[in-house]
Amino acid sequence: MKRLSTTGLAICVIMYRLFIADTLHATTFTVLSPPNNTFVESKQISIVLSLPNGEATTASVITGGKTYTKSVPTRAGGHKICIGVTLANGLNLLDITTSNRSGISEKENLSLYLRSALSKSHQNPPAEFKRYYFHTPANETACAPCHKMEPTLYDLNPEKLEYSACYQCHKDKASGIYKHKPVSTGKCFSCHEVSRDKRKYTTTKPDQTMCFLCHSAQERLWKKKRIHHGPTAVGNCTLCHDPHGSDWPSFTRLHPTDLCLNCHNDKKTGLHVIAGFFGKGHPVKAAKSPLKPDRPFSCAGCHNPHAGDTQSLLNKERDKLEDYCQTCHKL
Repeated sequence: MKRLSTTGLAICVIMYRLFIADTLHATTFTVLSPPNNTFVESKQISIVLSLPNGEATTASVITGGKTYTKSVPTRAGGHKICIGVTLANGLNLLDITTSNRSGISEKENLSLYLRSALSKSHQNPPAEFKRYYFHTPANETACAPCHKMEPTLYDLNPEKLEYSACYQCHKDKASGIYKHKPVSTGKCFSCHEVSRDKRKYTTTKPDQTMCFLCHSAQERLWKKKRIHHGPTAVGNCTLCHDPHGSDWPSFTRLHPTDLCLNCHNDKKTGLHVIAGFFGKGHPVKAAKSPLKPDRPFSCAGCHNPHAGDTQSLLNKERDKLEDYCQTCHKL
């Protein structure tokens, strides 16, 4: 076997290095959305990647112990893909990886914070994390080649939910057992403003300004009451209710009792309301509601979560406690 000359060996080394460099370059990608060190308020978000050379075959995002993988379409030239992921409250560290046919991969890290108004420990993101909104004209430019970013008159009243301009990216909003009617019919623009301003598809604040357009009966009823629950008093309906849908009746963001205990920590002792004859407290969960058998029992079984005429927002006057208890307990 002939030995390679020094010159030939050098040429081989150079060609190998060029091959490796070209292969590595082929998997280069850029995270277009969202930016690093930003915070959002939606659990489901899309990671948008730009793959300029079109050589990557798979892209993966690992976060919260879960891996989200997407095959990259094979076509010449660069392109973009989006991968839907679910975030947990607080800081989320995402490992983003692309791989090509040669097994060469490239990785980037992304830090995102999911702010939760319900969780006191996750209400305030770190100071260096900035609020991120995707729907701005500048951000939408990257997605416009594949997605419909500008709604038409048809989108105000689509024939089916699946025909909504929002459905392809936001189908998770309609995944709950209980769906808000505008969501179940794809009428997203009943609540979201169609605007070409700096931020698009916003909703009117406070929430009650929008909600009372349909829920006017509740507005008239609650205005007559003497005591108003804090969120009701300031019109912050979406603090407790998910305006899209939920797995709980009335679109509550959690089991109604868990929702109440977020603020009323003193009721977590298990002895609420009375110790009773057997030294046990009144149940606030894990029971059926005597008045609404189709719903789980919760704090709302005795208290009105919006407004009332008693300091404790009880559903009925408690001047005669025996009479009040017999609303559910036939003695």
